Amino acid sequence: MAILIKNPEVERKARELASLRGLTITAALDGALEKALAEAKPPAKRRPTVEEMLEATRRFRARAGISEDLPPVTREDFDALWEDDL
Repeated sequence: MAILIKNPEVERKARELASLRGLTITAALDGALEKALAEAKPPAKRRPTVEEMLEATRRFRARAGISEDLPPVTREDFDALWEDDL
């Protein structure tokens, strides 16, 4: 499949790039487009670490005015939440 470049300056740049790199015009454009696409894509999202989540929780609790740590939730505490559903 062909691409028609009607802009003479763009064609000149494509030919110059190909010449400087010792490539065909197709290979030069392919490499340039690959690079441009990689730069245009948003960076991959990474999952926060446990330490980062704990730090975010600490900051949230400080802003909310909660200074003491909550006691751990036991299985019995959790099950008690659903006693009305039985």
